[in-house]
Amino acid sequence: MARTIDVRTEVRRLVDSKPVYAAAGVGVLASEAIRELPARLARLREEAQGAPLSARATGYVSTARARALAGYEKLALRGQQVLQTRPAVSTRNGKTK
Repeated sequence: MARTIDVRTEVRRLVDSKPVYAAAGVGVLASEAIRELPARLARLREEAQGAPLSARATGYVSTARARALAGYEKLALRGQQVLQTRPAVSTRNGKTK
């Protein structure tokens, strides 16, 4: 017996998953980070002249794990918001879904 697959249900199930939300959130966050990059580089150049590299590296390493865990939740939420507010897709006959 052939198994019938409802494509809309499967796509909806995939899109409504936390990893997909996190991936969409990563894309949004990356685009925002690229826009802020020139100012951030200028600020890091100024900081590099005042503090030794080893002291700054120790500070970055100590906070990386906590930020990564909190960041995953934030990205998933951001991606969920982006995917839930996406514009309607038009079909070939001009109707929207």
